[in-house]
Amino acid sequence: MESSGLYIHIPFCKSLCPYCDFYKVRFDEELEKKYVEAVEKSTASLGISYSSEAFDTVYFGGGTPSCLSGESIVKILDALRLNFNILPDAEITVECNPSSNLEIFIPVVANAGVNRISLGLQSANENERRLLGRISGTERVREVLDICKNSGITNISLDLMLGVPGQTLDSLKDSLNFCLDSGVSHVSAYMLKIEEGTVFYKRQETLDLPSEDLVCDMYELTCKTLNDGGLSQYEISNFGLPSKHNIKYWRDETYLGIGPGAHSYMNGKRFYYPKDINAFINGDLKEVPDGDGGAIEEKVMLGLRLTSGIGFLEPATLKLISNDKSIEPFISIDEGTLSLNQNGFLVSNAVILKILEYIK
Repeated sequence: MESSGLYIHIPFCKSLCPYCDFYKVRFDEELEKKYVEAVEKSTASLGISYSSEAFDTVYFGGGTPSCLSGESIVKILDALRLNFNILPDAEITVECNPSSNLEIFIPVVANAGVNRISLGLQSANENERRLLGRISGTERVREVLDICKNSGITNISLDLMLGVPGQTLDSLKDSLNFCLDSGVSHVSAYMLKIEEGTVFYKRQETLDLPSEDLVCDMYELTCKTLNDGGLSQYEISNFGLPSKHNIKYWRDETYLGIGPGAHSYMNGKRFYYPKDINAFINGDLKEVPDGDGGAIEEKVMLGLRLTSGIGFLEPATLKLISNDKSIEPFISIDEGTLSLNQNGFLVSNAVILKILEYIK
């Protein structure tokens, strides 16, 4: 039986980054206590509904989960293990901001079973980091990597951002080399998207954003540098040792989200919780149905994000796709498996939409 993933949304940040549109609130210690208690209560009720499920991943995302104390993360983990069937070898990930007080936090959560850390680097260039609202410098990132390794956590991911204001190919190369030199097992490299409602959205006319062509060059440089450095690409934006949790999303596997703004896909149904921390704390947050999951169109859209592609399309469908000259330069078909090549990843949305025209 396929195991599911657990996602715990921690919506706290000590500072609000100008590019981020994820649901978050400013950190407050009193609010932390109430939030942890609400998560514990939520796991108790959800555990009854999903008592037959086994979970092989737990992911603390945010926001900035490391805003919480290590003891708060341990309390949540204890509640999860009490109310859900968390497998002994589960991958347990916590997202961290390197400016947090991680000397205390990481050893505590590592001792409780956390075995993967996702660290927000974004850039190794100090000017770019400041523009992105990053308080700490790269020296602090190095210190945190040492703290992780000294605590027994060697499965570490660094987040990178492409298309940062003022970014050049040379500055990106420095960031990529920083990742490779650090010896981390994974890198996520996402192109900056100017989201409505963010500070960057309001200031976008004044931002020194790289051109679209330059961002494409940055993506190609990222793929080549990380692949050559031993972190093989497995998804459009991800390189190295795959996250067992995140890969569930692209394989259209099941996961349960807890907290305001968290999404779930369980028992063939998708649902989410509204972005309202007060309602969650008060026990008034109700799940919102978001339709059925698992349709072939959905599997195609998600699966084509992976370099491994998809292998479930009929030969007749693959033939129609292969004969479409407009998408031929962006795809590969090998022994019944359809995948996007690097050029296809750059225009994935358009190519996938075209492929979906042949899916009946």
